Amino acid sequence: MHRDAEIHRFRIDIPQADIDDLRERLARTRWPAQLPGGDRVRGVPVAYLQRLAAH
Repeated sequence: MHRDAEIHRFRIDIPQADIDDLRERLARTRWPAQLPGGDRVRGVPVAYLQRLAAH
């Protein structure tokens, strides 16, 4: 068992230019058509990935 179970604050420092670049690339994503069946047997549903990217 890990003795130090206390939560420690930390900060992630990502340059704003990198975040802006990622947002621009996500906005330009060419999404594929959903494969027939629509279930997770054939991968993650495209609509779910689009909502995740928008978040």
